[in-house]
This record gives sequence, structure tokens and C-alpha cells, in this order.
Amino acid sequence: MGITISTLEYPEEIKTKLKDQFGAGFIFAEQENKDYTLFKIDFDQKKNFSTLEYLATIIADIVVDHLEKKFINRIIKHKYNNFSLDERDIIEEMTVDHLNESLTPDKNLGKILRREEITRQTIRYFNKNQDLNVEGFVRFRLKDYIDELKLAVELAVDDFIIEKEYNEFIDLLKYFVDIQEPRIKQANVTQTKNGSFKILDKLGNVINNEYLEGYLAEMFDGEVEYEDLLVSALINVAAEKIVLHFKKPDIEDTVRKIFDERVEVCDGCDLCNVSGNKSLIDEKKE
Repeated sequence: MGITISTLEYPEEIKTKLKDQFGAGFIFAEQENKDYTLFKIDFDQKKNFSTLEYLATIIADIVVDHLEKKFINRIIKHKYNNFSLDERDIIEEMTVDHLNESLTPDKNLGKILRREEITRQTIRYFNKNQDLNVEGFVRFRLKDYIDELKLAVELAVDDFIIEKEYNEFIDLLKYFVDIQEPRIKQANVTQTKNGSFKILDKLGNVINNEYLEGYLAEMFDGEVEYEDLLVSALINVAAEKIVLHFKKPDIEDTVRKIFDERVEVCDGCDLCNVSGNKSLIDEKKE
């Protein structure tokens, strides 16, 4: 019994895997046919299923490790050629992340699951066919897999656009802040238990609170979040120094992106306790 595997782009990879994965009991011959390299594999009938499984594993490895990114690149180039080359590279990386995290947060496991599914489909193909062209097999026989790649690209493009627009908006706010003249020396930001914020001056007086109690929310049809209101209020306050009296890394990151070195995070004081967050001083006492 025999199987013939042909490939346009990956003859060395297939030859290496054939030598590495098989021992005695089979013979493979390498031939050139125009641009293609053919591997004719003969093996004992008794070892039919196990050998087919090994061959299917080789095909799955080639697809996931080599062809996958090539097909992703083609999809991006065909459907989204309005992006620059650098942007396409970023989208490609984001696509692979989507693929690896679609079924499980473990990226390695996501790749393993794709290999296993391709292996199963390849075995089914070998049960009825003796000739397999690697590139053609993926394009015409693994339709569900190609659809999965296309969906992952679409999700990556959506994420990329959202992230790009967000960064452009942050840059615009940062520019606006940079050209502003500071109005007050210091703004202290505390957070209440319901998630809203209060901004106090250096003396502890509440300032500009209407921005945090829904004034801007009307402008955004109620869809704006407290974090957005805080940023808007801080821009309006135009403080020379901003002190955050709570520990929220995501909010801190956003505020730092816009206000840079003006931002500090308090290590613990009375205002930290007022905001409903234990200060580091209290934690140390415990």
C-alpha cells in the first residue's frame, strides 16, 4: 500500500519529518514534478492505520506551523489591502492570538486543538485517497479551517481599528492637555463605593463635581462610563499635579497615557480611606 504527498513550498520540512517520525517498515521516494516535490511512501498493510495517523500528523504540523500564517497573510492582503504593511503585520499577530484563544485561554492548547482536528480530517481523506497535495488540501478540503481563519482575521481587524481609534483619541487629548495652562496646583482623585469619582483641590475642597455626576453623560446618551467622565473632568480642571487615591491599574494606565508625569498614585492617606479603599498604612498595621 502507498501514499503520495506532494508540496510546492515545504519539501525539506516534509522530508525531515518523514525521516524523524518513521522507523523501519516503510520506504519513501522523493521525486520532482515541475514545481512540485512528491514523496511516495510504501508501508506494510498491517501498519495501515498507525502509518496513516503518522502521515496525517505530519500534514497537520506543516499546516499549523507554516501554511497557517501564509493563508492569514493572503486573506488580509486580499480583503484589507487598504492597511499599510506594518498594520497588516500587527493584524496578522492579532489574528493568531484570536485563533489560539478562541476555544481556550491557553495559547498552546489552542494550537494543539487545531492540529488534532486537521489530523482527524487528514486521516479521513487518506482512507479514501492515496494522493494528497498539501497546499491544495488546505484550500479545498479544509473549508471549515479556512472559514475559522477568515473569522479570526475579521475579529482582529475590528480590534485593530478600535485600538487605533482609541490611541488616536488619546493622542488628541494628550495634545490638548499639553497646550493647556495649569489652573490649579493639585487635583486629588478619590473613588466612591459605587464607582464614581470625586476631585478635590489641595485643601480638600470638591471641585468640578458636575462632570462626575452626569453632566457629560447627557452628551453621550448615557453610554459614557465613569472613567470617561473622570478624564473629561481632569482635562477641564487642568491641574499641574494629579494624585490618584485608589488602586485601579486600568484607570491609572488611561490617566497616565493622557497626563504623563503629572500623575502620581498615593501610597496611603486619609483621602484613600475616604474613597473606600484601605491605605497601605492600614494594611501594614494589619
